[in-house]
Amino acid sequence: MHLSGILSKAIKANIITKAVKYKNFQEKIGEVIDIDKTANSCTVSLITRDGIGQVVYDVKVQSTEASLGSDWFPEQGDYVKLTENFKRYVIVGKFDIGQASAATESSTYDDIYADITGSGGGYVGY
Repeated sequence: MHLSGILSKAIKANIITKAVKYKNFQEKIGEVIDIDKTANSCTVSLITRDGIGQVVYDVKVQSTEASLGSDWFPEQGDYVKLTENFKRYVIVGKFDIGQASAATESSTYDDIYADITGSGGGYVGY
């Protein structure tokens, strides 16, 4: 392979792809560390899409028509559902610990290996 081919692959993998990943919508779970009802925001501890533990300040709590009738607001120590888009986080609801056990039971614990052809497909290793 020519140097230009190697260089273009490196640029695509390390620059273009890295910038695009933050545009994709993602759901997360976080723990509320502190609340500020007057500002409708919380301080939340979570794991970023880069796999790094982070404390995020001034995370707004989304209020929908369904939630306007209830007085729910996160409390310190609650686990909450968040959405992330363009590195901006919003609390969208309370996280049920029952959902965590169901998610754990359906997790894959083995590595996923690419197939020999390099077509992007693969299989789960045992």
